[in-house]
Amino acid sequence: MADDSCIPEWATKLFSLDLSDEEKGQTAAILVGMPNAAVLFLGNATSSASAVRKLLQQAGGAGGGAAATGAAAGPGAGRAAAGGTDNSEEYAEQLVQPALGSPPHLGDLQRFISEPPAAQIPITADALDAVILTPARRLRFVAASGQLARAVGYSMTAPLPPGSSEACTVIMAHVVVVSLLLELDKALPTDLRIGLVMERDQQDSSSLMTLKSRGGSSLRPDGVLRGKSDRRLLARWEDKAASMEQAVEDLRKTTAAWTPLYYGDIEYLPCFAAAGSNLQFYAISRASGMAAAPRAIGPRYDLTNAADRARAVMATIKFYQLLRAQQARYPADVLPAGAVMRTHGHDFTRELLFRTDVLAVRKCVSPWCTFASWCGVDFTRLQELYRATAQRQGLVHAMKGGPILDGSVYSVDIIPVGLPSSSALLVTEDDARQLLHGLLHGLAAIHEAGFVHRDLRWDNFACSPGSPSSRRWFLLDLETCAPADQPPPPAFEPVGWQSGTTLVDGCYTRASDLFQLGLAVQPHCEQVLVSAEGRAFLEAILTPPAMQERSAEQLLAHEWLRCEGASICRAAGARPGER
Repeated sequence: MADDSCIPEWATKLFSLDLSDEEKGQTAAILVGMPNAAVLFLGNATSSASAVRKLLQQAGGAGGGAAATGAAAGPGAGRAAAGGTDNSEEYAEQLVQPALGSPPHLGDLQRFISEPPAAQIPITADALDAVILTPARRLRFVAASGQLARAVGYSMTAPLPPGSSEACTVIMAHVVVVSLLLELDKALPTDLRIGLVMERDQQDSSSLMTLKSRGGSSLRPDGVLRGKSDRRLLARWEDKAASMEQAVEDLRKTTAAWTPLYYGDIEYLPCFAAAGSNLQFYAISRASGMAAAPRAIGPRYDLTNAADRARAVMATIKFYQLLRAQQARYPADVLPAGAVMRTHGHDFTRELLFRTDVLAVRKCVSPWCTFASWCGVDFTRLQELYRATAQRQGLVHAMKGGPILDGSVYSVDIIPVGLPSSSALLVTEDDARQLLHGLLHGLAAIHEAGFVHRDLRWDNFACSPGSPSSRRWFLLDLETCAPADQPPPPAFEPVGWQSGTTLVDGCYTRASDLFQLGLAVQPHCEQVLVSAEGRAFLEAILTPPAMQERSAEQLLAHEWLRCEGASICRAAGARPGER
């Protein structure tokens, strides 16, 4: 990596503040070249962050930042913004035409990205005068006023920091590509927008998640773009590597796992990589459960070269067109790949990361002692349970190494990644049979190990992706499992427990698990169970625990389930080693 001495002291202070990466990128691009930029950072961190936000508010956002800072934001941006009608919406609609019926095939991407947009690109008049373009390329732009024109002018002419350090590259990529993608999206009518949201791997100090593998490599890319409403992953990028080759390798490593649970049936994931002053667009294609090496879909641009920078801006607009077409191809129920999902419980926090370097989910709980006291679990016994069930189907497994307790933080990487039950509607009696068959295999494994699950609810079931007829079900969330036939702690009473019925003489038993399983699936099964045998089977599971005479193993032998026996049956999900 290059020496960071080219970065002024104010930039170092800026990047240490508690601001979003978008705020940092916008501010850095505004302040580059301003002789008095350091004045903003004379106070403490709190006052400096407040001053930065006031600056951005006055500037009016990423595009508006150009208008607020005169020469530092791009030649003449203020003059263009001073008058004229803002036709940003009309220009934006023209730029995304013709609408793509589907994303271009991988082999056609280079041609698609290299072709200029079908419509002229709006840019402020002063910015257009300032940039040096060939006559033919100049015709691709049109002088205009308004937010989108200012955003293009900002991408085309905002001063870029000198040097090739990591901080310089981050600013360059944001100024030229990321800010323009976000502004183009905002300029469109609501019904045409993606609703782009940018996320950066900022190593949030408040997070429980160690965002590195146990081998030390990063689990997430430097940046991603998602749809706002559903958090589906639409694009990713790397901009912190010492070389373009390393940036491309980082893209490959952080996108190594490929599953329809993350990406539906899309052919590839659009990306870009930046290192020093260079930037290039890529696509990562699917390949038998793994991602192929990134494939260049455009030339390498030197952002310090005016002609290359203009070409990069045009390619960015085409890249946005591509993202719109990709979004339409995603199913509604994809998982938020690479995202950390956080929930809060009884004075503890849980986080889930849907990993993309390998196909697994990392789970963290902290403080562990609070969680363990609340639900009455023991770390050592939980390790025993994961080991005892490692070769059984119907429940999640820990990856090599098992659960880890590091201080107050519990973590485990679990497999397989499954389709959430909320996305798997039961339609036929066979669907209900598959559901109960798989979940009973999981319960039987837990019970044989001497444990009970205790938190059997619809959200804790998942299945393999695919058609309803091929789905195989399994249990999630083993962290609430405890030895059978023990009284639970007074505060522990998960949703769905029935007062006076679930516990037997104050203890949670294996029969309690069967009863809670029946309650969890009943609303989803009772409408599709049409045979007398199927309805009788559900009633058998719903037998009150104090009266239950059958075990999970015995219920698996019921003729309605058609189980071939635990040693040869393949009806359940989460078979050993399955991802």
